[in-house]
Amino acid sequence: MIRKVVLRRFKRFADETFEFPGHIVLAGPNNTGKTTVLQAIAAWDLALNRWRELNRFQKYKGSYSKAPIARQAFAAVPLRTFDLLWHERSYRKREPIEIEIYGDEPGAQAWRLAMELTPDSTEQIYVRPKGDVDPEVARNAKLLTVYIPPMTGLSTEEPVYQPPKQQQLLGQGKPGDIIRNILVEAHHSAVWDKLQQTMRELFNCEVIPPDASGAHIIAEYQPLGGSNGHRFDIASAGSGFQQVLMLLTFLYTHPASVLLLDEPDAHLHIILQDAIYGKLRAVAAEQKSQLIMATHSEVIIDTVEPQELCMLLDHPRLLSAEAERNRLIEALRFLSNSDIVLALSTPGVLYAEGHTDIDILKEWARVLNHRLFEMFSARLFWKPKVINDRPGARGCEARDHYEILKLVKPDIRGIELVDGDDQKGKGATPFEPGKLQRLRWQRYEVESYLVHPTAIDRYIEAKVGQGEASELNRQDARAYFEEQLPSVLRNPLGDHLILNGVKASEEIIPKILAAAGIHGVAKRDFYEIAALMRPEEIHPEVIEKLDAIAQAFGL
Repeated sequence: MIRKVVLRRFKRFADETFEFPGHIVLAGPNNTGKTTVLQAIAAWDLALNRWRELNRFQKYKGSYSKAPIARQAFAAVPLRTFDLLWHERSYRKREPIEIEIYGDEPGAQAWRLAMELTPDSTEQIYVRPKGDVDPEVARNAKLLTVYIPPMTGLSTEEPVYQPPKQQQLLGQGKPGDIIRNILVEAHHSAVWDKLQQTMRELFNCEVIPPDASGAHIIAEYQPLGGSNGHRFDIASAGSGFQQVLMLLTFLYTHPASVLLLDEPDAHLHIILQDAIYGKLRAVAAEQKSQLIMATHSEVIIDTVEPQELCMLLDHPRLLSAEAERNRLIEALRFLSNSDIVLALSTPGVLYAEGHTDIDILKEWARVLNHRLFEMFSARLFWKPKVINDRPGARGCEARDHYEILKLVKPDIRGIELVDGDDQKGKGATPFEPGKLQRLRWQRYEVESYLVHPTAIDRYIEAKVGQGEASELNRQDARAYFEEQLPSVLRNPLGDHLILNGVKASEEIIPKILAAAGIHGVAKRDFYEIAALMRPEEIHPEVIEKLDAIAQAFGL
């Protein structure tokens, strides 16, 4: 059984440690390294077995002999070229990949065995144990691993394959090409009756003993009840049936092994997802095997004890309580891969009403030459204050999203910038580490601060033409101000009830522009007004908010 895995310079991991108390579910969004962990363990097993073929278990001058592996024989990971195996493709630095595993066996002493993968060319590497590995451990440590990728479509014809070919196809992510072969193996063992019984319980189908007497293996199943005795090739079964059949056959035919299951929930409907982990766990216990499973299925994660969950968002972390598991499920629901990357690379997250608010703030920061401008231009991490990427699903409020982000980066800073009409919760709140700071506009919305006569004059000129070409348009806009917004015309930066109580993006700015003969300007383009403003035309509250954001983000 594996107790700990340490990866150095392997694919996405520079130096990372994974603790495995027993069965473990690696959970996280796509592209966070779940499959990489499984591949690393499979690569360790392949490298160790290849090295053992040398039969040179003693060290010479403190080092073990090296065994070569060609890329085509490296079945653990499908690779176009070996440099893809190195972290940040640092193959030419000649530093070896290290995959270190701590394991134990019932009634035996615990052991540690680190394997080195050393560069030779993009088509070949060398493998050997690290020099500090005990020779007895290098010779005798036992760990049978089986990497099982997600189910692929079955081939229509499948010959009998020898074990090396089966391993190669598995490494290429083609388990559907060998499912009939492993059924033959199961039929020739004592576990066939158990496999049949489990498939009856789950699918009410009888798996027929496979026939390997011809050029291709025949593997069929028969629905129980109402099928009139007809048999069907397993290729015609549903993908969920095929997936479960593959998983159970591997479990039953590889006792006392470490099963590396990559997204076993693939192709399974929700009801079966809810049952599959319990069934796999029960079979693994019966077979004295260990499950290491990668998934982002909310259903499976909800059925797993928190102590068996390893969260992969930034660094791996074992969960300890149900509350953490629930937060992980929320993270999978609402965190995108870009959220994770940005959370790790920026000081904080800004929650705003929408993209138009961000565009306007960016232009004001540019006009003011504010220190936030660089962040707005290059690395701003912002989200709408209600996140909902799935139609019909419940949205995630800013405060909840911020708490989820802290799973990725516990010290990330957060600011929620809300419109003046937002009556939910508290108003402005001071900055406190680990808490979401709330800033609130005094006016109705951010667009309310665009209502400045001279700035709008400049915008009209930009749209219609400068000088006499736009004179009448600007006069019409000014007349509208005099009639409808006289106090704003006299003191654009003052406190005005109309700007505090009316939605400027719908009720004020479009009407001013319409009076000037400009129609159909979309709200998303209002940032162009902000871009034409001069520092003295920007309201002091805007500067106050930019300063507060910068201060909260430590800029």
